[in-house]
Amino acid sequence: MKLGARAFKTGLAVTLSIILAQLISVDAGVIAGISAVPSTQPSVAKSYSTMRNRLIANTIGGFLAAIIGTSIDINVIVIGLATVLLIAILNYLKLSDVISLAAITMIVIMLNDSGSLYNVAAIRVAETFIGVIIAFLVNTFIHPPRYGEKLYHIIDYATSEFLVWISSSLRKNTDFAIMNKDLKWARVQLARMDYFFELLQESKLPFTKYKLDEQKQLVIYRRMIRTTRAAYGVLLVLHDYENSFFNFPQPMRITIRERMETLMTGHEQIMLKFSGRIAPEQVHFFEANKEERKLLLDNFFKHAREESNVQDFVHQQGYSGIHLMSAILEYEDELIKFNKAVSNFRQGNKHYHISQIDDF
Repeated sequence: MKLGARAFKTGLAVTLSIILAQLISVDAGVIAGISAVPSTQPSVAKSYSTMRNRLIANTIGGFLAAIIGTSIDINVIVIGLATVLLIAILNYLKLSDVISLAAITMIVIMLNDSGSLYNVAAIRVAETFIGVIIAFLVNTFIHPPRYGEKLYHIIDYATSEFLVWISSSLRKNTDFAIMNKDLKWARVQLARMDYFFELLQESKLPFTKYKLDEQKQLVIYRRMIRTTRAAYGVLLVLHDYENSFFNFPQPMRITIRERMETLMTGHEQIMLKFSGRIAPEQVHFFEANKEERKLLLDNFFKHAREESNVQDFVHQQGYSGIHLMSAILEYEDELIKFNKAVSNFRQGNKHYHISQIDDF
């Protein structure tokens, strides 16, 4: 079993929260510790949002418990109705994600049978403040979560696999059933890319601005993901229309294969250029030109015109050809945009290396 930094930070936040809460009151600490656990979020921005929402929700829960408890006799029915009222209020305020802790705080206050209810409410609410604030500070300043390098390696590995599979598919070196399993894995990787990119976007507090280089990196990551997704699109079309593709005339298949090999080589070079593994001036990256695109399209439409029966072409091979041409052209367009973003970034960061990727 592997424990990440977040688990240790949660434990540290719980410990510090209990210690500080007990400085306020000897019997305090439970609510503070409980509050710290769900407040340690995977990103700084989410931690801040969770802290703010929990402070508001627990304040409402504490005051609601004090007002109801001093107005009428408390029993289990009253506590249940108060919980319903609190849930309704928090749902109205769009704070449904923090209802549980606010409800726990309110119930603990209302079940108290010693001392002034307002004093108890103030202590319990203060405990929740301590827990969520300590969790936020620990998560933000002690080994803050950084997702840039992890995201890059996910994209880099998935891209390498996609390109290998495309190359194999173009030469009919794949097994249909095995490729189905591989495509399931591919969809998981694409979902992971989106997840970690979202976390990377949330790596700063909402009221702080990204530096120019950080903004450029975010743009590059977005382009990198879209380009990898476009490569997956080509792979998916080749898989879905495998039989149709190998019924294309040989010259057309060769043209498509050569075009894709050029595009995939360009993709690899752009990834190398971004990672800083080779100097930017040594990278002969691929820049699509109109002539190569025109040759591909000419071959496709020539094949369509040469079909003696247009209807047969449309129904047998036309759909697969159209889908494949569309996927290849989309992949090419995404490569051009990706390359421009990387070139723009590397012009101002000639000594950049992938090891610097998390310096947000």
